[in-house]
Amino acid sequence: MRALRTVAVACLALGALTACSSSGSDSSTDAKTGTGTGASQSAPAAGKGGAKLAPKEALLASAAVMDKAGSAKLVVKGGDSDGTADYVWKAPASFLLEMQEDGKPVKVLFVGDQMYIGATEDMAALAPGKKWMSLSTKDSSGEAGVEAGTFAAMMQLMNPSVQLAAAAPTATLVGTETVGGQSATHYRSEIKVDDQIAKMNLDPALKAQVQAELQKKGSTSTVDLWINDKNELVQQSSPDPEAAAGSAPEVISYTELGSVKATPAPAAAEVFSLSDLMQQ
Repeated sequence: MRALRTVAVACLALGALTACSSSGSDSSTDAKTGTGTGASQSAPAAGKGGAKLAPKEALLASAAVMDKAGSAKLVVKGGDSDGTADYVWKAPASFLLEMQEDGKPVKVLFVGDQMYIGATEDMAALAPGKKWMSLSTKDSSGEAGVEAGTFAAMMQLMNPSVQLAAAAPTATLVGTETVGGQSATHYRSEIKVDDQIAKMNLDPALKAQVQAELQKKGSTSTVDLWINDKNELVQQSSPDPEAAAGSAPEVISYTELGSVKATPAPAAAEVFSLSDLMQQ
């Protein structure tokens, strides 16, 4: 049905970050993104004038900085899934994604274990006066709960402190590049899916579900990370092994660190459930 198709599109907007490839993944991701210039093999400094850090220590230092920041404005680019998101990963956490589907605006909000999809014209016609449809990761009735759980996992993979901590042990230096007008050090890491799952703030049942889904595509995933001289993550990217040959990977940029406020859950009067819609 249309509602679940909207969920799928929203999930695809972030799909590259959950794509797990084998250890033989393409090692030329930086060339595909087209976001870095002037690469050089210099080691990063721990902030301005600081001592140089090895890749593992650099990523862990950045994880601490991003954990303290707690929020950011995200810009998602790649394929047909361009959009923006207000992401707060510190409690109370929230994630508000805005993108386009068939030329029409789509909103997806995640608060706690509850996912809300902005009502489309078709949905609004069936639920007058309602603005959001709710789905829960705890809904064990089938597809709706799976979709909400998948989106929750994608949020965790976009959490910079989670991703940096998981990537740190196997990080390697690619070089120094210009990203968004600033100098940034580019790292690449092959992350074990089990390590990613272990870092996620998910309940045990959902962790098991996410782990089974991710391992269908391989035991590791490749991630590229760009960190500036303030130890801030400014960009990350992951290739999608299921994408057509030559396709550019999705790129996630982080801006306005620490300034994004949590988005509250919508008022109960504005919300209807998937079961309400299916009864129409």
